[in-house]
Order: sequence, then structure tokens, then C-alpha cells
Amino acid sequence: MECKGKSRHGKNLYALCILKRASQLTVTIKNGFGTWYSSYFGAASLFTNRVFVAFVFWALFAYSSFVIPFIHLPEIVKQYNLSTQNDVFPLTSIIAIVHIFGKVILGIISDLPCISTWNVFLIANFTLVICILILPLMHTYIGLAMVCALIGFSSGYFSLMPVVTEDLVGIQHLANAYGIIICANGISALLGPPFAGWIYDITQKYDFSFYICGLLYMVGIIVLLIQPCIQKKQSKDQPTDNTKV
Repeated sequence: MECKGKSRHGKNLYALCILKRASQLTVTIKNGFGTWYSSYFGAASLFTNRVFVAFVFWALFAYSSFVIPFIHLPEIVKQYNLSTQNDVFPLTSIIAIVHIFGKVILGIISDLPCISTWNVFLIANFTLVICILILPLMHTYIGLAMVCALIGFSSGYFSLMPVVTEDLVGIQHLANAYGIIICANGISALLGPPFAGWIYDITQKYDFSFYICGLLYMVGIIVLLIQPCIQKKQSKDQPTDNTKV
């Protein structure tokens, strides 16, 4: 009887240990899910930051416009009978080579104490969208090469994106925020080429792909410019705690 009582007592202790471990695991999962939910959809969500939302909106249009020159530029070269010169030094290679130097130079410029990284980022975006809009208007190899060089240099703002993201959301939320921005860029790169091809199928001209995607890119930049001004205006309109009636 004593042996049976001890065995039952041991089984009960073993069952209690299993229940305790299961309850601890449940609490851990619950807390982890609560932290994840609050970080994405709760009051501390990144999407409550309107400037960050505008940044995501910009990212949905940015990369689609950047990849269009790599897709339609060879066809524009054939259209203008510039294949011989392009075979000697391809225009897409000019974009890629200058892009490397653009990343380094724009990073050095943004590190200067008297220059704002945000301003460098916006100026580079404006330069890129203007080059995309005027690229179909260039009918000579020299003109296309100069525009492609500017596209490669201004697209070096990609190196500034982590810094700009950190300025918007803080260092604590940088990993999640930058992941969302990269995801938006990936969606843009995935949908941009089919959209440009669809525009060509309708218009039978490659020029309109540059114009329409460039205008969408411009809309994203304008949203980036307007949203901080609206946020500052709202913060000024809100009464402070120290205001005396």
C-alpha cells in the first residue's frame, strides 16, 4: 500500500510538472503574440506614424520606376538606331557603374554636419524622377548616356534609406520598419515591369511607360513632402498642457 501510494504521488507530481510547463509555455506564447500584435496593430503601431505611412506609400512607387529603364531602354535604343554605340558601352552598364559611386558619394554628403540626410534623400528622388521623365526625349547616345548617368547617381539614395527610416521611427523600431520598407520595394519591383508592359500593349509606345510611372513616382514624393507639414501643423494646433486659460 505504501509503494502504491508513493507511485501515485510521483505520478501526480509528474502531471503537475507537465501542467506547469504547459501553462508557462502558454503564457510565453500569449505575451509574445501580445507584443507582436501591439507593435504592428496596437497603439504603438508603426502605422500610427503618418510620416512612416507616407514613406511606405512612396516605396510602393519608387522601385517600379527605377527598374523600367533596365527593361525598356534596350528597345528605345533600337527605336533610335543606336544599337551600334550601345553595343560598345551599354547604357544599362552606365547606370550600374555610376550607381556604385552614387551610393558612396551621397553617403559622404549626408554625413556632413551642415547637411540634412532627409534633404539629400528628397533631392536625389527628385533628380531620379525628372531623369525618368525626360529619358524618352533624348534621341542621341550622348543624351541618353548623360541621363542614365544621372539615374545611376541619384538612385544611390538607397544607401540612405536605413538612416531615413531610423530618423522616422527610432532605433528601437528600425528592424521592423526597414523590413516593411523593403517589402514595399519588393512589391513595387514585382508589379512595375508587368504594369509597364501593359502600358506598352495599350499605347504601342515605350515613352508612356516612363511618363506614367514617373508621374506615379512623383505622387509618392509629393506625399513625402506634404505629410510632415501636415503633422507639424496639427501639433501646433493641439493645446499644450502648460496653456493657461
